Amino acid sequence: MKVTDRHFLSADHKNHIHVKIWEPEGNVQGVIQIAHGMIDYIERYTAMAEYFAKKGYVVAGNDHLGHGDSVLTKEDYGYFTEKNASRCVVEDMHKLTAIMKKKYPDVPYFLKKAYGRVPFFLLGHSMGSFLSRRYITEYGYELNGVLLLGTGNQPDIVVKSGILLAKLVRLIKGERYRSPFLNHLMFGSYNARVVNPVTDKDWVCGNAEVIQEYVADEKCSYLFTVNGYLGLLDTIAYVKKVSNIRKVPRDLPVILAAGTKDPVGGYGRDVKKLFVTYSRHFYDVELRLYEDCRHELHNELIQEDVFEDLYQWICKHR
Repeated sequence: MKVTDRHFLSADHKNHIHVKIWEPEGNVQGVIQIAHGMIDYIERYTAMAEYFAKKGYVVAGNDHLGHGDSVLTKEDYGYFTEKNASRCVVEDMHKLTAIMKKKYPDVPYFLKKAYGRVPFFLLGHSMGSFLSRRYITEYGYELNGVLLLGTGNQPDIVVKSGILLAKLVRLIKGERYRSPFLNHLMFGSYNARVVNPVTDKDWVCGNAEVIQEYVADEKCSYLFTVNGYLGLLDTIAYVKKVSNIRKVPRDLPVILAAGTKDPVGGYGRDVKKLFVTYSRHFYDVELRLYEDCRHELHNELIQEDVFEDLYQWICKHR
Protein backbone atom coordinates (compact mmCIF):
# COMPACT_ATOMS: atom_id res chain seq x y z
CA MET A 1 0.00 0.00 0.00
CA LYS A 2 1.26 3.44 -0.96
CA VAL A 3 0.30 6.45 1.17
CA THR A 4 0.98 9.96 -0.11
CA ASP A 5 0.22 13.55 0.77
CA ARG A 6 -0.42 16.42 -1.59
CA HIS A 7 -1.94 19.91 -1.59
CA PHE A 8 -4.03 22.08 -3.86
CA LEU A 9 -5.19 25.69 -3.72
CA SER A 10 -8.55 26.07 -2.02
CA ALA A 11 -11.55 27.70 -3.65
CA ASP A 12 -10.96 30.56 -1.19
CA HIS A 13 -7.71 31.30 -3.13
CA LYS A 14 -5.81 31.67 0.15
CA ASN A 15 -5.31 28.33 1.84
CA HIS A 16 -3.75 25.17 0.52
CA ILE A 17 -5.85 22.07 1.09
CA HIS A 18 -4.09 19.01 2.48
CA VAL A 19 -4.94 15.67 0.86
CA LYS A 20 -4.18 12.11 1.94
CA ILE A 21 -4.26 9.27 -0.58
CA TRP A 22 -4.10 5.54 0.11
CA GLU A 23 -3.33 3.45 -3.00
CA PRO A 24 -3.62 -0.35 -3.12
CA GLU A 25 -1.14 -2.77 -4.56
CA GLY A 26 -2.21 -4.45 -7.79
CA ASN A 27 -5.32 -3.64 -9.81
CA VAL A 28 -7.43 -0.69 -8.73
CA GLN A 29 -11.11 -1.52 -8.30
CA GLY A 30 -12.34 2.02 -7.79
CA VAL A 31 -11.98 5.23 -5.86
CA ILE A 32 -13.59 6.23 -2.56
CA GLN A 33 -13.46 9.86 -1.47
CA ILE A 34 -13.94 10.63 2.23
CA ALA A 35 -15.31 13.87 3.67
CA HIS A 36 -14.43 14.08 7.37
CA GLY A 37 -16.43 15.60 10.21
CA MET A 38 -16.35 18.74 12.33
CA ILE A 39 -13.22 19.38 14.45
CA ASP A 40 -11.74 16.36 12.74
CA TYR A 41 -9.17 15.57 10.02
CA ILE A 42 -8.61 12.97 7.34
CA GLU A 43 -5.87 10.94 9.04
CA ARG A 44 -8.36 9.88 11.71
CA TYR A 45 -9.90 7.72 8.95
CA THR A 46 -6.75 5.67 8.44
CA ALA A 47 -8.26 2.37 9.64
CA MET A 48 -11.15 2.71 7.20
CA ALA A 49 -8.90 3.84 4.35
CA GLU A 50 -6.49 0.94 4.87
CA TYR A 51 -9.38 -1.53 4.95
CA PHE A 52 -10.71 -0.36 1.58
CA ALA A 53 -7.22 -0.07 0.09
CA LYS A 54 -6.65 -3.74 0.93
CA LYS A 55 -9.82 -4.46 -1.02
CA GLY A 56 -8.34 -2.74 -4.07
CA TYR A 57 -9.78 0.74 -3.73
CA VAL A 58 -7.91 4.02 -3.89
CA VAL A 59 -9.05 6.13 -0.94
CA ALA A 60 -8.60 9.89 -0.91
CA GLY A 61 -9.71 12.63 1.42
CA ASN A 62 -8.87 16.23 2.19
CA ASP A 63 -8.76 18.26 5.37
CA HIS A 64 -11.55 20.81 5.01
CA LEU A 65 -10.80 24.49 5.41
CA GLY A 66 -10.19 25.26 9.09
CA HIS A 67 -9.24 21.67 9.86
CA GLY A 68 -6.17 19.46 10.09
CA ASP A 69 -3.34 20.69 7.90
CA SER A 70 -5.51 22.93 5.71
CA VAL A 71 -4.84 26.00 7.84
CA LEU A 72 -2.29 28.81 7.63
CA THR A 73 -1.95 29.02 11.43
CA LYS A 74 -3.59 27.37 14.45
CA GLU A 75 -5.73 30.49 14.76
CA ASP A 76 -7.56 29.26 11.66
CA TYR A 77 -8.82 26.08 13.32
CA GLY A 78 -12.60 26.07 13.12
CA TYR A 79 -12.74 28.95 10.62
CA PHE A 80 -13.84 28.33 7.03
CA THR A 81 -13.67 31.42 4.86
CA GLU A 82 -15.13 34.91 4.82
CA LYS A 83 -17.81 34.44 2.13
CA ASN A 84 -19.88 31.48 0.92
CA ALA A 85 -18.21 29.10 3.38
CA SER A 86 -20.44 26.10 2.71
CA ARG A 87 -20.11 26.32 -1.05
CA CYS A 88 -16.36 26.92 -0.83
CA VAL A 89 -15.77 23.76 1.21
CA VAL A 90 -17.91 21.72 -1.21
CA GLU A 91 -15.99 23.15 -4.16
CA ASP A 92 -12.77 21.96 -2.51
CA MET A 93 -14.27 18.49 -2.25
CA HIS A 94 -15.17 18.55 -5.93
CA LYS A 95 -11.70 19.75 -6.86
CA LEU A 96 -10.31 16.64 -5.16
CA THR A 97 -12.79 14.55 -7.15
CA ALA A 98 -11.47 16.11 -10.36
CA ILE A 99 -7.87 15.44 -9.31
CA MET A 100 -8.60 11.78 -8.62
CA LYS A 101 -10.54 11.35 -11.87
CA LYS A 102 -7.57 12.73 -13.78
CA LYS A 103 -5.18 10.44 -11.92
CA TYR A 104 -7.38 7.37 -12.40
CA PRO A 105 -9.38 7.97 -15.60
CA ASP A 106 -10.22 4.32 -16.24
CA VAL A 107 -11.10 2.97 -12.80
CA PRO A 108 -14.41 2.90 -10.93
CA TYR A 109 -15.17 6.24 -9.35
CA PHE A 110 -18.93 5.97 -9.52
CA LEU A 111 -19.11 8.25 -12.53
CA LYS A 112 -22.11 7.02 -14.45
CA LYS A 113 -23.32 9.68 -16.79
CA ALA A 114 -20.13 11.66 -17.19
CA TYR A 115 -17.65 8.84 -17.60
CA GLY A 116 -19.75 5.70 -18.08
CA ARG A 117 -17.35 2.99 -17.00
CA VAL A 118 -15.80 4.40 -13.88
CA PRO A 119 -17.35 4.11 -10.36
CA PHE A 120 -16.55 6.72 -7.70
CA PHE A 121 -18.00 6.67 -4.19
CA LEU A 122 -18.31 9.65 -1.89
CA LEU A 123 -18.36 8.83 1.82
CA GLY A 124 -19.19 11.60 4.26
CA HIS A 125 -19.19 11.43 8.04
CA SER A 126 -21.02 13.85 10.37
CA MET A 127 -20.34 17.38 9.09
CA GLY A 128 -18.85 15.65 6.07
CA SER A 129 -22.19 13.91 5.51
CA PHE A 130 -24.00 17.26 5.38
CA LEU A 131 -21.34 18.61 3.01
CA SER A 132 -21.75 15.46 0.89
CA ARG A 133 -25.50 15.99 0.84
CA ARG A 134 -24.87 19.45 -0.59
CA TYR A 135 -22.23 18.08 -2.98
CA ILE A 136 -24.72 15.68 -4.57
CA THR A 137 -27.18 18.51 -5.30
CA GLU A 138 -24.63 19.83 -7.80
CA TYR A 139 -22.39 16.90 -8.67
CA GLY A 140 -24.53 13.85 -7.96
CA TYR A 141 -24.55 12.97 -11.67
CA GLU A 142 -20.82 12.21 -11.37
CA LEU A 143 -21.30 9.57 -8.68
CA ASN A 144 -22.49 6.00 -8.63
CA GLY A 145 -23.13 6.06 -4.90
CA VAL A 146 -22.92 8.10 -1.73
CA LEU A 147 -22.42 6.78 1.80
CA LEU A 148 -23.66 9.02 4.63
CA LEU A 149 -22.40 8.12 8.11
CA GLY A 150 -23.36 9.83 11.35
CA THR A 151 -25.71 12.25 9.62
CA GLY A 152 -28.72 14.00 11.10
CA ASN A 153 -32.09 15.55 10.36
CA GLN A 154 -32.34 18.44 12.78
CA PRO A 155 -35.75 20.21 12.95
CA ASP A 156 -36.00 23.39 10.88
CA ILE A 157 -36.75 25.53 13.94
CA VAL A 158 -33.56 24.31 15.62
CA VAL A 159 -31.43 25.08 12.56
CA LYS A 160 -33.00 28.51 11.98
CA SER A 161 -32.67 29.42 15.66
CA GLY A 162 -29.03 28.36 15.63
CA ILE A 163 -28.33 30.55 12.61
CA LEU A 164 -30.01 33.57 14.23
CA LEU A 165 -28.08 33.11 17.48
CA ALA A 166 -24.78 32.63 15.65
CA LYS A 167 -25.40 35.80 13.63
CA LEU A 168 -26.16 37.68 16.85
CA VAL A 169 -22.90 36.48 18.44
CA ARG A 170 -21.05 37.43 15.24
CA LEU A 171 -22.53 40.92 15.39
CA ILE A 172 -21.30 41.39 18.96
CA LYS A 173 -18.04 39.42 19.01
CA GLY A 174 -16.97 38.97 15.38
CA GLU A 175 -16.83 35.90 13.14
CA ARG A 176 -13.57 34.54 14.57
CA TYR A 177 -14.90 34.48 18.12
CA ARG A 178 -14.92 31.06 19.78
CA SER A 179 -18.17 30.98 21.68
CA PRO A 180 -18.58 28.69 24.71
CA PHE A 181 -22.30 29.49 24.48
CA LEU A 182 -22.62 28.17 20.91
CA ASN A 183 -20.46 25.18 21.79
CA HIS A 184 -22.76 24.31 24.69
CA LEU A 185 -25.82 24.87 22.53
CA MET A 186 -24.46 22.46 19.92
CA PHE A 187 -22.90 19.75 22.11
CA GLY A 188 -24.10 20.37 25.66
CA SER A 189 -26.63 17.54 25.71
CA TYR A 190 -24.68 15.00 23.67
CA ASN A 191 -23.26 13.14 26.68
CA ALA A 192 -26.67 12.94 28.40
CA ARG A 193 -27.26 9.25 27.65
CA VAL A 194 -23.68 8.10 28.26
CA VAL A 195 -23.44 6.11 31.50
CA ASN A 196 -20.57 7.26 33.73
CA PRO A 197 -18.77 9.40 31.13
CA VAL A 198 -15.05 9.97 31.62
CA THR A 199 -14.80 12.96 29.25
CA ASP A 200 -17.25 15.37 27.66
CA LYS A 201 -16.53 13.67 24.33
CA ASP A 202 -17.58 10.15 25.29
CA TRP A 203 -20.58 10.45 22.94
CA VAL A 204 -18.16 10.33 19.99
CA CYS A 205 -17.57 6.58 20.21
CA GLY A 206 -17.49 3.66 22.63
CA ASN A 207 -13.79 2.95 22.23
CA ALA A 208 -12.12 4.48 25.30
CA GLU A 209 -8.67 4.45 23.69
CA VAL A 210 -9.92 6.44 20.70
CA ILE A 211 -11.60 8.97 23.02
CA GLN A 212 -8.42 9.51 25.01
CA GLU A 213 -6.47 10.11 21.81
CA TYR A 214 -9.21 12.42 20.56
CA VAL A 215 -9.30 14.71 23.59
CA ALA A 216 -5.47 14.88 23.65
CA ASP A 217 -5.21 15.79 19.95
CA GLU A 218 -4.77 19.53 19.36
CA LYS A 219 -6.43 19.10 15.96
CA CYS A 220 -9.60 17.93 17.73
CA SER A 221 -9.64 20.01 20.90
CA TYR A 222 -10.47 23.57 19.84
CA LEU A 223 -13.75 25.47 19.88
CA PHE A 224 -15.34 26.19 16.51
CA THR A 225 -15.49 29.85 15.49
CA VAL A 226 -18.78 31.64 14.90
CA ASN A 227 -17.89 31.54 11.20
CA GLY A 228 -17.54 27.76 11.41
CA TYR A 229 -20.92 27.31 13.08
CA LEU A 230 -22.62 29.50 10.48
CA GLY A 231 -20.99 27.53 7.67
CA LEU A 232 -22.20 24.25 9.16
CA LEU A 233 -25.70 25.50 9.94
CA ASP A 234 -26.06 27.05 6.49
CA THR A 235 -25.11 23.69 5.00
CA ILE A 236 -27.70 21.85 7.11
CA ALA A 237 -30.39 24.39 6.19
CA TYR A 238 -29.51 24.01 2.50
CA VAL A 239 -29.64 20.21 2.38
CA LYS A 240 -32.94 20.03 4.26
CA LYS A 241 -34.85 22.02 1.63
CA VAL A 242 -37.01 19.76 -0.54
CA SER A 243 -36.21 21.93 -3.56
CA ASN A 244 -32.50 21.13 -3.10
CA ILE A 245 -33.08 17.42 -2.49
CA ARG A 246 -34.88 17.38 -5.85
CA LYS A 247 -31.69 18.58 -7.53
CA VAL A 248 -30.06 15.22 -6.77
CA PRO A 249 -30.39 12.51 -9.46
CA ARG A 250 -33.15 10.11 -8.41
CA ASP A 251 -31.12 7.09 -9.50
CA LEU A 252 -28.17 7.90 -7.20
CA PRO A 253 -27.80 5.01 -4.69
CA VAL A 254 -27.61 6.20 -1.07
CA ILE A 255 -26.84 4.40 2.16
CA LEU A 256 -27.41 5.92 5.60
CA ALA A 257 -25.45 4.39 8.47
CA ALA A 258 -25.65 5.47 12.11
CA GLY A 259 -25.46 4.23 15.68
CA THR A 260 -28.54 3.94 17.88
CA LYS A 261 -26.63 5.87 20.55
CA ASP A 262 -25.55 8.69 18.26
CA PRO A 263 -27.04 12.02 19.43
CA VAL A 264 -26.33 13.68 16.07
CA GLY A 265 -28.86 11.36 14.45
CA GLY A 266 -31.33 11.64 17.34
CA TYR A 267 -30.32 8.16 18.55
CA GLY A 268 -31.52 6.70 15.26
CA ARG A 269 -34.87 8.52 15.28
CA ASP A 270 -33.85 11.43 13.03
CA VAL A 271 -31.93 9.19 10.64
CA LYS A 272 -35.09 7.11 10.19
CA LYS A 273 -36.98 10.30 9.34
CA LEU A 274 -34.31 11.21 6.78
CA PHE A 275 -34.60 7.71 5.31
CA VAL A 276 -38.35 8.25 4.82
CA THR A 277 -37.71 11.63 3.17
CA TYR A 278 -35.04 10.21 0.88
CA SER A 279 -37.20 7.19 0.02
CA ARG A 280 -39.71 9.58 -1.53
CA HIS A 281 -37.05 10.90 -3.89
CA PHE A 282 -34.39 8.23 -4.48
CA TYR A 283 -34.99 4.86 -6.10
CA ASP A 284 -32.30 3.09 -4.07
CA VAL A 285 -31.92 4.08 -0.39
CA GLU A 286 -30.70 1.81 2.38
CA LEU A 287 -30.59 2.37 6.14
CA ARG A 288 -28.22 0.63 8.54
CA LEU A 289 -28.55 1.26 12.28
CA TYR A 290 -25.92 -0.24 14.57
CA GLU A 291 -27.17 -1.14 18.01
CA ASP A 292 -25.40 0.49 20.97
CA CYS A 293 -22.96 2.35 18.70
CA ARG A 294 -22.26 6.06 19.05
CA HIS A 295 -21.26 8.74 16.55
CA GLU A 296 -18.05 7.56 14.88
CA LEU A 297 -18.89 4.16 13.45
CA HIS A 298 -15.46 4.00 11.81
CA ASN A 299 -13.84 4.13 15.26
CA GLU A 300 -16.27 1.90 17.16
CA LEU A 301 -15.23 -1.46 18.57
CA ILE A 302 -17.22 -3.11 15.76
CA GLN A 303 -15.52 -1.03 13.07
CA GLU A 304 -14.55 -4.12 11.04
CA ASP A 305 -18.22 -5.15 10.80
CA VAL A 306 -19.15 -1.64 9.68
CA PHE A 307 -16.38 -1.60 7.06
CA GLU A 308 -17.48 -4.98 5.72
CA ASP A 309 -21.12 -3.87 5.46
CA LEU A 310 -20.10 -0.73 3.56
CA TYR A 311 -17.80 -2.74 1.31
CA GLN A 312 -20.59 -5.16 0.45
CA TRP A 313 -22.86 -2.22 -0.38
CA ILE A 314 -20.18 -0.80 -2.65
CA CYS A 315 -19.74 -4.16 -4.40
CA LYS A 316 -23.50 -4.34 -4.90
CA HIS A 317 -23.50 -0.96 -6.62
CA ARG A 318 -20.46 -1.30 -8.85
